[in-house]
Amino acid sequence: MVLAKRSSHGLTKTRSLLNRLIELPDLAHTIQALPVQTFAALVRKVGIEDAGELLALATTEQLVQAFDEDLFQSDHAGERETLDVGRFVVWLEVLLDVGDEAAADRIAELDEDFVAHALSGILLVLDEEALRERLNEIDEDEFNRVDKALGSALMEDMDGYILVAKRHDGWDAALALVLALDRNHRALLVRLLDRLARVGTSYLDDLEELSTVLSEGESLAEDVEAAREDRRSQQGHVETQAARAFLTLARKPLDHDERSDYRDPLTRAYFRELEQNRLVVERAVMSRNQSVFDSRALLPPAIQRELDEVRTESASLAIKGSRLRTTAMGVFMDAMRELSRKEMRLFGERMEEFAYLTNVLLAGHERDGARLRPREAADAVIATVSYGAAIEVRARRAKGKRREPLSVTEFAEVLRKRSADVLFRIASSALVTGSAPKVKAAKTSGLLYSAEELETAMLTPGGSQVPKARR
Repeated sequence: MVLAKRSSHGLTKTRSLLNRLIELPDLAHTIQALPVQTFAALVRKVGIEDAGELLALATTEQLVQAFDEDLFQSDHAGERETLDVGRFVVWLEVLLDVGDEAAADRIAELDEDFVAHALSGILLVLDEEALRERLNEIDEDEFNRVDKALGSALMEDMDGYILVAKRHDGWDAALALVLALDRNHRALLVRLLDRLARVGTSYLDDLEELSTVLSEGESLAEDVEAAREDRRSQQGHVETQAARAFLTLARKPLDHDERSDYRDPLTRAYFRELEQNRLVVERAVMSRNQSVFDSRALLPPAIQRELDEVRTESASLAIKGSRLRTTAMGVFMDAMRELSRKEMRLFGERMEEFAYLTNVLLAGHERDGARLRPREAADAVIATVSYGAAIEVRARRAKGKRREPLSVTEFAEVLRKRSADVLFRIASSALVTGSAPKVKAAKTSGLLYSAEELETAMLTPGGSQVPKARR
């Protein structure tokens, strides 16, 4: 993960926010009252290296959310996100700065699979008796090689186990955590060492057993990643493989039924799961909103304004605040506002669809080898869906009216009849098949990234591809 450098002004502002938070008389209540996503955004804003006191006060749910957002990485969008052990070391060191026992208490609250998986990236745990037996079975030359390798490694003996560092950075932090767990969470430590030793034992055996240990370690990683995906799906995130599959599907032309009221299986599955989680989520939101309401009375107005900004920055989609303001985009946004005034239920459905599509791009798409930021993904979704809506307006019009400017009324009518995901697919397939030759990148991506690209896509060398828009 590449961390962007912050300006001196930004550092000063962040430090000011942190200092004012720490000076609050009831900081623990204030921090614990924050919604989990707002807390994670606050940690990002402050910087993990400076957030030790906040982490010490956080609830388990807040800490898990922050881990989910920061610790799992992939080199490219659409690839499996795996635990970044180096980043976990940074978090562990920050927690330990507050105090070894406090750090052990926080770690003990987390899912045991996750803790074992994270430690397995730092430590190799060997059963001491099994190691001695294995060493007695090998010849002198091999014994000397193994003994020399172990002698040069960072090691620690503990209750019949030998802990060996897989990496030097993180060894001190991991050992400090193990010792703190030994003092205050002995039963948990025993379970962890047993699990890690089962993985490590196969290093003492032949290549076939080595293959087994790699499979067992992969299984633990998959369990941890699956639990994270379950948590994130309840917040509207899209699994990377599903995102990639949807974007591939979107490039293909829709048949007649699909252009009617059809929703593809991937999107149907997403919204079916979203509906199943709705009651749980609504209860959680109500609880969090009440907590936020309670916390507002504790916060000075200046700090509350800054936390409101953090909360806004953490949103995955911000259609109402979009900066896209050229003609076609402005008319489309006016149509959305019309729905919000007259048909709130339908507007809510479309907003959910926009959020889904935005998360699809965040999880499964790259531009020039880099992932999109949330704002960029939201802008691309709006531009692409707008283009799909414009194509639909043209298809609905009589031939003599096809060059007339688009209107808010026409856009609103399309939004009533077509879901945003279907409009996205209509646009993406049209772009890939060459309906908008002036936007060259769109033929590969199936996307329009901005209002300016939307305006270009609506033109062809011979005149209007789809009608222009009017206010």
